[in-house]
Amino acid sequence: MRARINPATALLAVGRLTDPQDRAASFRQAIAALGQNMRVTGPPPLDGIDPQSLTRACQVALEAKLFEDLDWIAPGPATVALYELMMALPTGAERRELGRKVLTRLYEGTAGTFAAVATRMALGSGKALEPATMRARVSLVIDVPIGSDVDGDALALTLATRRELAERWMVRPSFAALPARRMAARILERAAREAVMRSQQGDPLPGELLGGEIVRPVRRRLLADREPLVWRHAAISRGLLASVDQSLREQIDLALDPALSPTEWRRAAVSLVATLAADPNGGLKACQRLLRSEILRKDPGIAATMVWGLGPAIETEPDAAEQLLDLLAASRRPDVAEAVAQLFAELGPTRFGGRAADMLRSVLASKLDSDPPALRAITERTLASLDRERGDGGLAESLRRAMVAFETRGARAAHDHATEAETEARAALERLLELDAHDPQALPEALALLADLDAGALESNRLADLLLLGRRPGDADASLPGMERAFDALGRWLLDAEEREIAAAWSRLGSLGNQRRLRALLHLVDTETAHGETDEASTRLRERIRRALDVLVRRVAAGPDASVHRIVCATLARACDAAVREGVAEPSDVFLLVAERLGDRHSIVTLGEASTNEDVETVLGAYASFLDPGGAAESQAESTHDTETAHLADHAGFATAARRVLRLSVGLAAGGSHRAEALRGTVLRLARSLEAVVAARGLSDIVEQSSGSSAIEEIEHALDSLRMLLSGARRRVLEQEPDAAEVIADVAPLSLLLERAVSASVPPNAEQLAAAREELLRELPTPLTLAVAGVLSRVAELPAVAPADVVAIPLGRRRAELPDWLLPRRTLGAFYVVRPLGAGGVSSVFVARRLEERHDAKAESFALKVPQFDPTTARSLSEQEFMQLFRDEAGALLSLPQHENLARFVTFDMAARPKPILVMELIRGVGLDRLVRSRSLTVERAFSYLDGILAGLEAMHSVGVGHLDVKPSNVILRDGDTPVLVDFGLSGRKLRPGCGTLEYCSPEVIGIVAEGHAPSPLAADVYAFACMAFEVLTGKPLFDAADETAILSLHLAHDGWPDKLVSLGKMTDLADVSVVLAACLRRDARARPDISDVRKALGQAGRKLVRASWPLGRTPRAEPASARP
Repeated sequence: MRARINPATALLAVGRLTDPQDRAASFRQAIAALGQNMRVTGPPPLDGIDPQSLTRACQVALEAKLFEDLDWIAPGPATVALYELMMALPTGAERRELGRKVLTRLYEGTAGTFAAVATRMALGSGKALEPATMRARVSLVIDVPIGSDVDGDALALTLATRRELAERWMVRPSFAALPARRMAARILERAAREAVMRSQQGDPLPGELLGGEIVRPVRRRLLADREPLVWRHAAISRGLLASVDQSLREQIDLALDPALSPTEWRRAAVSLVATLAADPNGGLKACQRLLRSEILRKDPGIAATMVWGLGPAIETEPDAAEQLLDLLAASRRPDVAEAVAQLFAELGPTRFGGRAADMLRSVLASKLDSDPPALRAITERTLASLDRERGDGGLAESLRRAMVAFETRGARAAHDHATEAETEARAALERLLELDAHDPQALPEALALLADLDAGALESNRLADLLLLGRRPGDADASLPGMERAFDALGRWLLDAEEREIAAAWSRLGSLGNQRRLRALLHLVDTETAHGETDEASTRLRERIRRALDVLVRRVAAGPDASVHRIVCATLARACDAAVREGVAEPSDVFLLVAERLGDRHSIVTLGEASTNEDVETVLGAYASFLDPGGAAESQAESTHDTETAHLADHAGFATAARRVLRLSVGLAAGGSHRAEALRGTVLRLARSLEAVVAARGLSDIVEQSSGSSAIEEIEHALDSLRMLLSGARRRVLEQEPDAAEVIADVAPLSLLLERAVSASVPPNAEQLAAAREELLRELPTPLTLAVAGVLSRVAELPAVAPADVVAIPLGRRRAELPDWLLPRRTLGAFYVVRPLGAGGVSSVFVARRLEERHDAKAESFALKVPQFDPTTARSLSEQEFMQLFRDEAGALLSLPQHENLARFVTFDMAARPKPILVMELIRGVGLDRLVRSRSLTVERAFSYLDGILAGLEAMHSVGVGHLDVKPSNVILRDGDTPVLVDFGLSGRKLRPGCGTLEYCSPEVIGIVAEGHAPSPLAADVYAFACMAFEVLTGKPLFDAADETAILSLHLAHDGWPDKLVSLGKMTDLADVSVVLAACLRRDARARPDISDVRKALGQAGRKLVRASWPLGRTPRAEPASARP
């Protein structure tokens, strides 16, 4: 037995030998030894050799030009030897020179040469495989035809099992476009072949790695892929590994449960066929049982699917594979014939499947006479493939020749064939573009051309990869301008045809053509994207995606025939995936655009199933669940309201609708972008506000603002935000501009109608309610508007104020959001924020406890205020000036005396972070505004409350401080008896922008001031008090209008006697109180009485009305005619 040559010994001798012939012989011996193992079967052959001696030997060989003459050895072993030698050298000129030689040989070499060296590269850092030209070669090596001599299995195993490489070659591609997903699945299949082979040789580790945490999720994802071009390879991988992993075999058996669906059966059937490669007898028997089972009767198409799994068995167990193919062909089904034809297209030169081909040819030949011309063209194409005609076979045959050239002659020859294939593809496309897609006479030719282009350029990336073989080493540009322009032209032709289908009448022939076009369009939108840096290519791609989205959404909305419904939905789903992948749209945009036009749950479910993007699948799944009213019951526990009362009152449908919206919000955060979170938050706020409407006992509960804004205002704000998001999605994704001639309806907002109804204690007008609701819901997705409209219809049934016998539901249960500037620890200075209390003017108010008592529910609570620099204030003040005013006004509050009608001042901390704070006593009790709305006042109590309020203002004015926001909601009845003025966030010694509430604002607050006069905050309080007193005494606001401009006009249109007060003054017994209020309402602040005079005069007027009934000013009922004399 000859001893194994040590390449190190022979190579080091090159540096010592002086005789040229001896040196050349030793060099040849070393190179032959280094290249004799194309597979990696041991440690690096030059590992541990002295680097200096190795470098010296290489220097001598380079000087003697020994590396220039390697024709005496096959190119593959020569390249492997050069790579091994280069990797053993230290960094330097010799390593760089050998690296250039290796790279040149790799770029010009055959597929086998590349596979051997690429495996070694992958066992290193793998970075050398990242350039586009190298990735193209990896893809071609992994995608070689069945029966090829190229060994890419070891490379695939390395790419799949090394964590850093698996992330780049498996994990990320499994979420990407069709070529990348198909590549990942092919790597998985090839890696499984290698793992099974090594397991049979006694090495179980590769099989364990392919079942580990890195690969298992990828296989599961690819197996669930909706594209057969992808999942078939993942299914083969599972079948191969079932011989070394019993759990996978059990998984296959479980998936063949007759109770499951064709989705599980077909994937399991392909896996079952793949088991023949490792267990021919057992696998064949299992396949025979499947073909005799009830599954075949339920899904006859499973026989054609099983053909897809034969590839590995053809290479390792051809006899068992042929037996199974004969069984499948015995079904004599056309779809089996087509699947076998596709299989033959992937086979190398072999006579495998001859008997099956003969059987299937007779089946197809008998159909030719009865088939219409379009079907006949497809049948003839299948017959040609079954005959293995290798002549002028179109684009597919040109690509086959290119692959053979790459395997046998090298990259340059393969690129030449690929160039010819590209020319053929361009000619086929040009002819296709000349044909009318809906012309029955042109349909046979059109379908044949389209099938050729689809199989050759869209179903796989083989043509693009072969064209990249012509690029120079180091060329990072992966763009193929010719193919990108061809894709754009093909896309226009397909989308034009699809747009015409929207209004086309159905026919059997037209349906067949539509199916084939949709299949090609699906592959086109799911194919690899533009790689170039040019704006032109990127623009074309984005325009194609935008148009595909628009056309396909309209197509699904039009209700396509059942024969094409599923593939239309699948194509739309892939267009959505492409839009997200290319940055044309976000998942939230996909939801908005789909929801705007589609409301059929079956279509949405199909879209979600067909999507390969997890974020798109998530939002579509959430929308499908929303469209299922029966699925909302399970979410009842998520509600933040105790809706038991609503259910007892037979309002379960309202609660269900609110919960459906809430559940929808949970699935809309996919993508995690700004717009996604904005959409989720908007729908969440809408759901919570709808819950508040469901739980409301009366309209007063809906317009209550204890949490900063009322439930109905939250609904209005949420729907406005939703409309804005939808408009933005249309503009950005579809480039649709809003209608410039949009008419703004003159309709009062729903919130204003309800506030008026509560103030007047009368139900809102039904017609106005309907108009307001219609305006509120305009231009929003119909399914969502139906849910919202259903809940809002309840407001027509609610009383203005809840009856006393209705079970109370605490309004505080509607959780108000904390501001985003408040840190999670919820501390401000020495206080802990418990919850929001309200917001308005230029401050926000919170319920707070001292920090050390934050967990003690019985501890004293405080009203904590922080300044809020809003856009209105920014019109006239800088933020620094605003903060200085806050500091000045807070200092003024320190001078307030202790008084039972004023909330107690606790502390002021300008240094608190993140914002300064003003802390006051928290008054617990009912607000005066709610008491007015409840219609439960008496005249005596009304005057008593007004006197207390005046007493508090008198105490404030005595130190020169005005409240500046006097209104009923800023008066709390302590213990239900003592009125206490609260909310001193605007209080101070000077008027400032933004102070007050519009309905109670004096002219000087609005900006109407006599020249040379410095307005006083005290006079502004007098004016505001008069407005409030009128409301407390009559139950109606003194100034009320449809919008802010109208209210401003009302304030400026009088000089003490607004219309409502004039009407009140005409009643003899109310003249005195009217005169007092009129004096307080003078336009010139200098003409108004001070607060002490007002208190005295109002007290005198009130004593004359102690026997009057509340509210004052009611028109007495007319006596019946029969009672008159």
